[in-house]
Amino acid sequence: MDRGRVFNRWQTHQNGVVTYLYGTFYGSVMVELRTIIPDEIDRYLESMVESGPFNNKAELVRAALASYASSMVTPKDHAFDKENIFSPDGRIYQLEYARESAMRGFPAIGVVYPKGVILVSRLATSTIHEWLPKMHRINSQLVMCHSGLAADGIVTARKIREAEPKAVDELIDRIVTWFWENTSQRGRRPLGISLLVATTMDGSPRLFGFEPSGGCLSGWAIAYGRGSQRMQAMLGSEPQPRSARAAEALAQTVLGKPQKWEHDEVMRLDIDRGAE
Repeated sequence: MDRGRVFNRWQTHQNGVVTYLYGTFYGSVMVELRTIIPDEIDRYLESMVESGPFNNKAELVRAALASYASSMVTPKDHAFDKENIFSPDGRIYQLEYARESAMRGFPAIGVVYPKGVILVSRLATSTIHEWLPKMHRINSQLVMCHSGLAADGIVTARKIREAEPKAVDELIDRIVTWFWENTSQRGRRPLGISLLVATTMDGSPRLFGFEPSGGCLSGWAIAYGRGSQRMQAMLGSEPQPRSARAAEALAQTVLGKPQKWEHDEVMRLDIDRGAE
């Protein structure tokens, strides 16, 4: 394509206003930019031309426009969002996308009571489809539930099952390492899930939450998925339940009444009875 002929000139009008015209001719058509310059700014530009590296005011204005345009380029324009690398402003865009994926998933809640942990997850109901599972029984003392991309959750459950952790510390280390590997290595993408993990391996009921970055938290109630901020606030305003029935009722109250195309899946991990 013919790039055209550059056109620029300064015009001083009878009212003293200076206009800078800059554009490019494409055949008989010129793309034009008009800028009105007050007298004091025009004099300032003249002094800059006299004392600087520019031959005329047109070159000076073009350089200023080019500098401004380059300052408006975001890290995304440099493809920092296409790999697991830090952008100049300290962000990992792929990780932010993974968090958004996890937050858009169907919600899941874990609630601890003195003898165990209840996990409740909301699912879509279908008379013709069977959805991939969100609840995963790893062994009699360890269960998990994910919110976000189903395939990522299934692969994560398989990784934990293959690792066969024997203690809580080992379990946490294995999960954090798995998330970290997918966040730190180029050529991979962060896992688009948040993970609830319930265990009784150390003789007491424990509930852990893991985010796409590998960040881990522990508590008696954790909510992930769509609407999780609202649900976490509701859980924080309630006392810890004292029975499995009360824990399940609290989780379903916070989740709210399901729509006609939704249903809830419940998994219970009890110190005495195991996972059911």
